[in-house]
Amino acid sequence: MSETTGEVTPQILAYGPPPDGTASLDSDVDVRYFSSNHEVVEAMAPQVPQLFICLHAPPRYDGIATVKAVRRFDASVPVVLATNLQSTMVNLQAIQTKVTWSVELPTGKPAKDGLFDVVRDASEWLETQQQ
Repeated sequence: MSETTGEVTPQILAYGPPPDGTASLDSDVDVRYFSSNHEVVEAMAPQVPQLFICLHAPPRYDGIATVKAVRRFDASVPVVLATNLQSTMVNLQAIQTKVTWSVELPTGKPAKDGLFDVVRDASEWLETQQQ
C-alpha cells in the first residue's frame, strides 16, 4: 500500500515457475510466483489478491489441487486455470473447483513461457481496471 495515497497495489499470485530473468512486466501490478500449495495459502493470509493464476501442468504443477486449496481459503478470489491439457476430465475438475476462467496455453511453447504470457496479459488488464 502506498503510504502517501492510501492506494492498494493490485496483486496477482501465480502458481507455477517464475519467468527467466530476462522476462519482465511493464506494470505496477505486484506479481508473485509460488511452487507449493502451502506457500500460496501463506501468501493469501495477509492480503487476498485481486487475481490468482494457476498453472496446471502435471506432474510438477497440479493446478487443480492448488485451486482447491485456494478455494478452501477464500472462495471469492477470481481464479484463472492455465493449462495445455484440454480434456473432458480437466474441464470437469475446473468446473467442480469453481475456476473463474480457463485459458488454454499454446502447444509447442514451454508451460513456463505460456504462464508468463497469461500473467502479463492479466496484469495489463488489472492496470486498466484501476484507472
